[in-house]
Amino acid sequence: MRHIGEQQIENDLNELRRNTKPEFNNISRSIKTEDILLTLGSNFLTNRTISSVHDDRMVEGVYQLHILPNGPVSGAVCLDGSPPGFYLRNGSGLGKSKWIVFFQGGAWCHDADTCYQRSYTALGSSKCFRGHLHHEGLLSSQVKYNPDFNTWTSVFVPYCDGASYTGNREKPLKVKNKLLYFRGRRILDAILDELLRRGIDNASEIILSGASAGALSAIINADYIRSRFRRATNASFRVLADAGFFVDAPALNGIEIMRSIFRQMSSLHNSSTSLNHACLHAQEREQEWRCFFPQYSLPFVASPVLLVNSLYDEWQIAHLSNIRCVWNIKTCNSTELRHIMKFGEKTFHALRSVFDSSNETAVFADSCLVHTQCNTNALWTKIQLKNVTIAQAFANWYRGGDEDRFRTEYSHPYNLT
Repeated sequence: MRHIGEQQIENDLNELRRNTKPEFNNISRSIKTEDILLTLGSNFLTNRTISSVHDDRMVEGVYQLHILPNGPVSGAVCLDGSPPGFYLRNGSGLGKSKWIVFFQGGAWCHDADTCYQRSYTALGSSKCFRGHLHHEGLLSSQVKYNPDFNTWTSVFVPYCDGASYTGNREKPLKVKNKLLYFRGRRILDAILDELLRRGIDNASEIILSGASAGALSAIINADYIRSRFRRATNASFRVLADAGFFVDAPALNGIEIMRSIFRQMSSLHNSSTSLNHACLHAQEREQEWRCFFPQYSLPFVASPVLLVNSLYDEWQIAHLSNIRCVWNIKTCNSTELRHIMKFGEKTFHALRSVFDSSNETAVFADSCLVHTQCNTNALWTKIQLKNVTIAQAFANWYRGGDEDRFRTEYSHPYNLT
């Protein structure tokens, strides 16, 4: 990978970590429930309660919150029972008829305790949503950072169900005198219904995207969402999944953390019916949770998908491999460094396998120690592979360029060895 202004990128990454990464207890190296809750999307959280917004007037470049008033009637509610919503930035010119739908990330809640904790945050309650948001990268309105898609009508979907919009549990669960709702699929349907009411099925082009768990949401639900836009069947429909390639790999101590999360989550949220049906049919019934992993589900996804992912995904290494020193790589010991390099190898081979088995999947995989790259101007426009930035690679692929669809440089980041 070519580093343009390597020191500047390192500075940008450090700034991102300061702004979004929680402080970890260096004494304990065990996985705790709150660790799974904490994510690089935590800068979205706020304790400020926001009322429903009914005025459609928009400030240029700003995403305005729209709460779905009929959510509770249909049972489409966040973990705490509050109505879901979305943020909208209207397009301009020819971009008005072109849409981006972007799912927020934020890990998952897989048991009663993690879901209870989450229900008091913006990752589980719309009561904590901010009224307006600014976005960067693919969602930026600035030509400088987003020359190809800056005028498009853009939707940012805040994440308040905890299971990548797969939950379909009829009755709420009472936890510590509070009712929790697992209705991710109903939330998705309610949001799609509202976007259809606003004319998305008349779109000439549609990009479905997301970051982290939001990217997984886009992968899992791509074909279903595409099927909902019946009148837009002739529209260009493509998926950009940023840091959603969660790898089926054990932690440093051998524990299968990611498998355990997906197993428990699938059971708690009643998720199996919302996963890719072709993938589900290919699994043993007791292994349907495998369809949460993109390496198993992507070969069954019919929609074109571009995976943007680091081979050394910082969040996965820190939380799912339980190697917290990755936040400061110089503090890692030799055992931890070997595991990090092994993780990069596993990610590379998993991506290669998906690419080889799917004509509709493309890959942009760099070797930077980072998690999510398409929602930040600095990374979206500076990280390069073979002299092509992420923004350029996506624009080229979106236009139908088939050359070099597997764009990756497999190397050890920052001279680990």
